[in-house]
Amino acid sequence: MDIWQILMAPFSLLLRFLCLVFNSYGAALILFTLIVKVILFPLSIKGKRSMIKSSILSGQVQEIQRRCGNDKERANQEIQKLYSESGTSMFGGCGWSFLPLLILMPLYAIIRRPFKYLMMLKEDATIAVAKVLGWADFTPIGTNELLLAPRLNAGNLDAAAAAAGATTTGLFGMFVINFNFFGIDLSRIPSLAFWNSELFKSGDIWGAIGLFLLPVISAVLSLVSYEVSMRTNRMSQNQSENQQQNNWMMKLMGPVMSLWIGYTLPAGMCIYWIANSAFGMIQEVIAGRMLKKDYEAAQKAMEEQRLKAKEAEKERRRKAAEKKAAAIAAGSKKQPKKEKAADVGGASQEGLRRFARGRAYDPGRYPVTPYHDPSGPAKTETEDAGPLPEEEKALPAGTQSEPAAAGTPPEREEKPGEGQEEARAPEDKEQ
Repeated sequence: MDIWQILMAPFSLLLRFLCLVFNSYGAALILFTLIVKVILFPLSIKGKRSMIKSSILSGQVQEIQRRCGNDKERANQEIQKLYSESGTSMFGGCGWSFLPLLILMPLYAIIRRPFKYLMMLKEDATIAVAKVLGWADFTPIGTNELLLAPRLNAGNLDAAAAAAGATTTGLFGMFVINFNFFGIDLSRIPSLAFWNSELFKSGDIWGAIGLFLLPVISAVLSLVSYEVSMRTNRMSQNQSENQQQNNWMMKLMGPVMSLWIGYTLPAGMCIYWIANSAFGMIQEVIAGRMLKKDYEAAQKAMEEQRLKAKEAEKERRRKAAEKKAAAIAAGSKKQPKKEKAADVGGASQEGLRRFARGRAYDPGRYPVTPYHDPSGPAKTETEDAGPLPEEEKALPAGTQSEPAAAGTPPEREEKPGEGQEEARAPEDKEQ
């Protein structure tokens, strides 16, 4: 007896006892699933309570993540401290949902190798039994033991036991396993193309169709079981898009896994999966009634957290708006001084555009030369001189001859008639 036979002995003994009592492999698997569900029911209740506490703490976890920002290490430390103070495990709520999978692995090994785990035979003894049953090149790999088991019957049981050196009595004696369950051979693997299977071609139409339907029934019950579980465990009606998307993914994972198990493993696994889904729905309804007050309290607490978070967000936005308004008011008080300093160059303003001509615009920087049409009449000296600048107009009358001392030639005093003669002279030359 190896280590695996010792570890799986509780499951093996239970399934062996049920097979002997009810003489039906299918009924034994269903009762095996029911007993396992009853034994693990307290753990399932504990896991659901942990899940309820985790749902209540989810609001505080989000607040910690928002407060810590990008500091992931600090956020994880505070979240762990929160869970430890509340006595809740971060993964306690989802651990119970993986229990059927943990049981599925040893159960698959027991179903796949009935001679090793149900009858406690070694490999050489199983090979000897196969020779007696007419399988000369038998090797104990894959599902070969499961295909060999239906060949064992009451007529060759004693011969097979003698070849294996075993007995037909006692705790681990050899016995005949009845794989027929409502006309379906549970030792076979279902086929999608059932019309091409050996059973269908040999005339066992119901056996082929029944094997095909088992995985389908398993997938449908898995989907219904998930819906019942979600309605029972729903903490809040307000779910985010990410939560809804995750729910859909989990919802589809169960049926896909059921179909994969159904069409790749022996039909006995489908019976276990169907029974697990059916008993799981009953368990969810019972647990929902037992934890009704806990669910209601959790919903109330989560609604209060949601309202508090909403009020806190409003308060944060109000303070941010007040701070912004105060900053704007402080800036508007300093603005007139800046405008007064900027209005020094007010000549640069054009309409409402304050500095349309530039901040350094000076209208008196360059003198404006009046326009003269070159094809028009000739200018007189008085016109060439142009108007006096503002500075010279402001000087006293006796000081207007000062430019002559600075190098500017003094104006010649015109006699009557001289200007007119000079004006006519160019015209005479042209003629």
